[in-house]
Parts: sequence; structure tokens; C-alpha cells
Amino acid sequence: MTEAKVSIIVPFYNTEKYIGICLKSLTKQIYSDIEIICINDGSTDRSKAIVEELQKEDDRIHLLNLGDRSGPGISRNHGLKKATGKYLMFCDSDDYYNPEMVLTMLNLILTHEEIDMAICNCTLQNTNKTKRKDQIYLQNNRNGIFELTQSLKRSINIVLWNKIYKTDILNKFNIKFIDIKSHEDENFIFKYLSVSRKINSTNKALYNYVYRDGSLSDKKVKTVANAIEYLKCIEDFSVFLEENFLWNENSQYFAEAIIHCDYLFQQKNLKYKETLIAGIYSLSQKINTQKINNKKIRKYIFQIQRGYISNKQFNPFIRINKTEKNIPIIFACDYNYIKYLSITLQSIIENASQNNIYHIIILDCGIDQNSISIIEKQISRYANFKLLIISIKAFLQENKRSFKERHHFTASIYGRLIIPEICNNFDKAIYVDTDMIFNRDIAELSLIDLKDNYIAAVIDSKIEIERRIDPWWANYFKKKLSLEIKNSYINSGLLVFNLEKWRKLSIHNQCIELLANSKEFILPDQDVINIICKNRIHYLDQSWNCMQHTINILNDKATIRALNESVFLENLITEYNIAYDDPKTVLHYTSNKKPWNTPIMENAEKWWLYCKKTEFYEQILLQNISEQIQTHLINLNNNSNQFERQKMETSNYTKMIKNYCLLGISILKIKITVESKKYYLFGIRIAKIVKNLHRKKYYIFGLRVFTLKFWKI
Repeated sequence: MTEAKVSIIVPFYNTEKYIGICLKSLTKQIYSDIEIICINDGSTDRSKAIVEELQKEDDRIHLLNLGDRSGPGISRNHGLKKATGKYLMFCDSDDYYNPEMVLTMLNLILTHEEIDMAICNCTLQNTNKTKRKDQIYLQNNRNGIFELTQSLKRSINIVLWNKIYKTDILNKFNIKFIDIKSHEDENFIFKYLSVSRKINSTNKALYNYVYRDGSLSDKKVKTVANAIEYLKCIEDFSVFLEENFLWNENSQYFAEAIIHCDYLFQQKNLKYKETLIAGIYSLSQKINTQKINNKKIRKYIFQIQRGYISNKQFNPFIRINKTEKNIPIIFACDYNYIKYLSITLQSIIENASQNNIYHIIILDCGIDQNSISIIEKQISRYANFKLLIISIKAFLQENKRSFKERHHFTASIYGRLIIPEICNNFDKAIYVDTDMIFNRDIAELSLIDLKDNYIAAVIDSKIEIERRIDPWWANYFKKKLSLEIKNSYINSGLLVFNLEKWRKLSIHNQCIELLANSKEFILPDQDVINIICKNRIHYLDQSWNCMQHTINILNDKATIRALNESVFLENLITEYNIAYDDPKTVLHYTSNKKPWNTPIMENAEKWWLYCKKTEFYEQILLQNISEQIQTHLINLNNNSNQFERQKMETSNYTKMIKNYCLLGISILKIKITVESKKYYLFGIRIAKIVKNLHRKKYYIFGLRVFTLKFWKI
């Protein structure tokens, strides 16, 4: 072993019962080339006198007196300045070393040049006959040399005293203690491990840890400020990673520190709760989740990045100042529609003004991490576009009694009801569905004077036609929704919120309560918005939400008759037709037919032009092809293979699929064609089902018993 001086730093404060034992254990080390730097942190008992007496016996002991108490971190920093050894160790003044500790630790760190830290185990001595809750964490059971992977870094305990460090690493990266009341040791270890390569570890107990009432470590566990101090610790660590370009190799290590901070928040009833939540959220944004290998950690951080912290909802939007140039645009989306949101977003980007800042807020109802990364990349190309992903998991869970999912309605449709709470710094906000494309600047909507109206939206032209030609719809509007004919029904695909009114009158809470008390709404969120906001709606021109499903019914006889009988409808559809032909209109692909599943539908090519410019293009294209193949196979599901289909074609599309016989006599025979299915009992046809585009006809003994009509909406 090469001779090398080891500096041992010992801060102390009022430990007269222990400081003598501590220092004698150091002076009796087998390895003698050491210096013992004692820092008196304002002791008022005999601690200082005991150190001075021992100084007379051993000149390797050095004493620094700080005067007023400054805390262990600052005390140790004074020791770091004084240290002259090539290697560094620490000892708490109420603990002590075994005689061979320094020698063993030095041998461990000198085993290989890439070993930057050595670690030993400890013996716990409880002076009050109680056990520390974290005593397992204080111990070290590893043996051998280990590469410092990110997961291993986090599993190493953060105590200072069972380790040996290289002074040149401390100097190179300017690693020292920060001025906080607790977790200053953890901050030191975080920094040191983030730049280290390997450790050498032994499970030999070389350090003696004395646990007593009133110690600083005991107070750390009990104080409610513990979490706030820990937040300061990892905030400083994040700055260290930035300054030294260490994020890539420490993303997961830092992520686990964030998760621990979130855990501390769950355990404490903190006075500064909002400060802690805001800090956790802000720090999480620095993490590149793609650099995290552990799926559980990645998922946890992903939730925090979206504002879901310790089962509470954090609103990062509150820090954005209200100005005319800041335009909040909100989407509510889950994993099913995130691809299509990208296309809507692309259309908004291409028609945006450089004079505005567009804040894209995605209310996350369950979006996969990879899709979020693609959206982030898409937004990052444009300096005047900012992105916020906000999890609304807590909001949906809290109101699950109100938010019912059925058919094609998922929980994400209710996301728009939380907008007034999220955008609490703004007077207006724009909500947009994910099946729309914009051919004009969406910021024009922010200039609308809403006056006393609660909302601005476009009249749903198709529904307004249906309520006038179908008695059932007319009854639904009058009896279920309490909407008179004068209350034009709006589509909720594009909404401009008068946020001041919504907050002042708690309109979102009224909507949620109404949803909870009714099970009969056909279009749940849209229906309640129409009910609550009736007589307080600013009606936008059809060009702001030109709905594709209306064009499909304009040539129906019933529609034509309704248009001739209603001046309102005539004017509405005239406005609609003008908007439909306007190249600057906002297209809304309502109904089940969408451009991504029906590329031949009218106006689909306009959607695909934007789609081609996004990273989801190939995914959507492949998905469309797969669905077309699947549909084709379903249409042939009554035929098991190509040979049988060919056989079926050569036999006038008829194939006997089952023939039940008894003693060679046919009892029951079933024949199928493309359009019918026939059942024979003892050779006599007893039943037939005939199917065409919109009907199924059922016959028994040649008599049609009933007809089933169906339409695809």
C-alpha cells in the first residue's frame, strides 16, 4: 500500500460525554498518517476543553473554533478547507472508529484506480435501549467492487461516516456542504456518487454508531421541516448536475431522489405544502424520462411531471402571467386520441401568428409516455409554443360519481370542466377537440368580447335540424334538457370560456352536480354545458366549427322540408355551406367516420395533409391499413379459408355449413349465402334470415315475423 495522508473531519457541539472516546479511537488507529480536524460549532459545555487536553497528547489533532453555532454542514466545510490529506473521512463526535478502520478503508480505495469510494459496515449502540426506525438503512452488507450504476447509487446509504473519499474529486468538482439544517450530508453524497466510477465495499463493522436522544439525527426524523430541507437538498443537486453536464448518467438517480421527496410529502402535515408541491413539480421537469431504465420509476416521474403529486393535483399553469399575447389552448386526451391531437396541433401551429405565445395545455387522462415525447418534440420546434401536460387523474377520481363512461364516451370528455380551475390566472381559455383542423389563427378567438356570456361556441347544425324533424329529439330537448326552441344547441368541440364568470358562479361545479344527478344524457358533458349556459352563450360563426356530419343529411327529404319551413334553419345552413367551402374554415370531423379510419370521406385529404407532417403519420397509416384488412376478414368470417370461399363462389354463393343426420337421414340442415341463412328440418325449410344493407328480415315457415332496421351513426 502506498503511503497517503488521511484527513478525518470531526465537527462537535455539546458532546462532552462522547468526544473524548471519539478522538481516542482516532489517535489509536493502526494507520498513523492521519490528521484529525475538530470543528467546535459553538459548544457551551466542556467539549472544547476535552479536545484541547487531547491536543496536548497528540499533535495530529487540530481544533477550529467557529464561535456561534452554524450547523454541521458549515462546520464540515471549514474542515474541508483545513484538510491536507489525499483522502478524506468523517466521524461524528458521539461515535468512534475501530482501530483498523482507517487502514482497511485506505486499502479498499487503493485496490484499483477507478475505485472512487470505499464503504464499510457499522455497529449500532443504543444508549437509550430503543431502536432507530432506519437502522437497517444505516448498515452496509455489500462485499466487493461494484460499478456505480444509477440504481446502485440510490441504494447506497447517505451517511458520511462509513466512507472514504478522494480529495482530488472533491476539489475538481468543488463538492462541499450546503447551508441547510438537515440533509446536507445527503446532498454531499449525491454529488460525490454522481461523479464516481466504482466503489469497494466491505460488510465488516468498522464504525460504531451511538444512537441517543437529542442527537441531531434524531431531530431530523421528527421535524416537519424535514421535507422542505430535503427539497433544498435536491434543488442544489440539480444545479450541480447542470453545471457539470451530468444529467444523462444520473437521470434515474435524481428521479429516485424526487420520488423520495414526494414520499416525505405524503408522510408530513406540512405548513409549506404548496411550496413543496411546486418544487417537486418544477424539479421533475428537468428529468429526461427516456434515460430511465426502470419502468416503475419512469412511470412515477411521468405522473409527477404531469402535476399528479402525492395523490394531489398540482396546477403548474398558475405561474404563467396573464397578457394579451399569452393564449391558453386546452385539450383533454387519453391514449386513444393523442395521435390525432398531434394533427390538430399541427394545423394550429401552421396558422399561428408569431406575435402570440400559444400555451398548449394537455389534460392527461391516461397518455403513454412515448406519445408525450413525440408531442414535446413537435412543440419544441416552435419558439412561440409552450407545452404543459397536466394529469387530471385526481380530478376524475374525485368526481367519478358524476363522470360516467359508456359507448364511445370516455372520462376524457369531462376534462373541459376543470379548465376554469387550471387557468385561474386568465379571463379566457380556448378548448379544442382532437378531431379538428384549423385553417386560420386560433388566437382570433381570444379577441372576442364575451360580455356577460359564460361561453362562446358554434351551433350544432345537425342537431338543430334533427330536433325539428324528429319528434323524439324534440321531446328530449324539451323534457330532458329543458331547452326551448330559442335555446340553440351548441357543439362542445370548440369552446371559449369566460373564466371569470365560471369561477365566480362555480359553473363547473354546477355542471358536475348535474351530471351526478342524471343518468339520461345522450351527450353528457355537452348536454350539461348547454343546460347550465343557456341564455348566456355567445354564438360563433359556423366557420369556427364546421361539422362534417351535417353535410351527410343536407340532401335528405326531411332536411330539405325542414329548411323550407324554418327561416332559422335556412339561415343556419346557408352560413354552414359558406363555411364548408371556405378554405380558412375550421373543420370538425364529427360522427364515427373520421379521416384516419375513412380516408375516402369528404375533406379527409385536408386532414391527411397535416397528418403527413407529424411523427404519427406512419403509425396512423399502418393502423388504417390494419383496420381495413381486419374489416375485410370480418366480412368473410363465415368462410374459414380461401378454398372454401372459391367453392362458395362456384356454387352460386351457397354452402351447406352443417348437416345433422340420424341413421343416415338428414335431421337439421343449415345453408348460408352472402345475403341469407336458411334452416331445414327433415328437408322442410322452417326458417330464413335475409340481410341487406340496413335490414334483417326473419321468416318462419315462409311468413315474415319481424324486420330489424339498423343504421351506423
